[in-house]
Amino acid sequence: MLGIIERYVALELIKSSVATTLILFVIFMSNTLGRVLSDVSEGKVPLDAVFPVMAGQSIKIFTFLLPLGFFLGVIFAFGRLYKDHELVVLHACGYTYGKLYRVVVMVLIPLLGLLIWLSLWQSADMLRSARDAINADKDVHEIQRLKPGHFNPNDKGDRVFFVQSLNDAKTQINEVVIAELKDKTSLLQTAQQGQHDINDETGDLFLEVGPGTRYEGMPGQQDYRVVDYETHGILLEKKAATADVLKSEEKSLSELMQSTSIRDRVELVWRFNLPLVLVVLALLAVPLSYISPRQGRYGKIGVSLLLFIVYLNLIGLSKSALESGKMPMWLNFWWVHLVFLMLTIILIRKRLGRLLPLREVKR
Repeated sequence: MLGIIERYVALELIKSSVATTLILFVIFMSNTLGRVLSDVSEGKVPLDAVFPVMAGQSIKIFTFLLPLGFFLGVIFAFGRLYKDHELVVLHACGYTYGKLYRVVVMVLIPLLGLLIWLSLWQSADMLRSARDAINADKDVHEIQRLKPGHFNPNDKGDRVFFVQSLNDAKTQINEVVIAELKDKTSLLQTAQQGQHDINDETGDLFLEVGPGTRYEGMPGQQDYRVVDYETHGILLEKKAATADVLKSEEKSLSELMQSTSIRDRVELVWRFNLPLVLVVLALLAVPLSYISPRQGRYGKIGVSLLLFIVYLNLIGLSKSALESGKMPMWLNFWWVHLVFLMLTIILIRKRLGRLLPLREVKR
């Protein structure tokens, strides 16, 4: 059973960590949403794939923010307790650093399990689902992607369609206007209806329109050629899906373990590295959160963020060195974790000063 003090400190940790992580998550997701909507407007991401893409990015961002959110949450919570002299009184009554770490570990364990699940399995599954949703649009040919009542440019930007309506199967269009620029010649076609036809041998996609009228001429000149026709075939590109190579972050854990690629091996080590980052930052946050009576409540936030940035940059440099082969794979990220664990021990010893033991001394 946890005592009143342990429950109180744990509740402060949980509230502070949840609030910090949620605020950071909203900020990062807002920026991500802007980038995704920009890709949608440029045609890089289909509208139907917005939700899978945002879901994949949210898991990726949350996996990154969870260690930072808990790190800052511990500093905020303990900083307030120090500023209000609550931890000072508890230390004077024999409440040791060992008991503080006990509460931190109690809150840390479920977060660690969640981060392991997200990092090793769920993040890759969501990113692959987002990729599949984007690639699914490539199987839909150009006619099926037309929006009635809108001007619909093709991917190359040299042809624009305007259709009044489509049938339910999206195989036939009505009241169509097609404008294109070919060899500096302006072509404008109007037709009552049109339907798609795929050549079984070549796979080419044709749009058969008619009856209608074709206007052909040079911009700025009046000598246009006008042709009336019953049916007319227009060659379109077939949007066949290509076999894209999966990125390392989109591969499952079993695929990474079976791969011999350097990038895949680095990604495998990286996924196991994220839970270690959470543990190291949680250990570092306890001595780093101490605030002297003359310091403000947020006196250690600047130092904490600076240490986190240094920690993150060292891990990023290690990842780049591993991918380029400049660092042996057995070393990977261990040296960075050991450096910050040593820093944690130094801060604890400096804070204790032989006056506040790590654990209770039996008499």
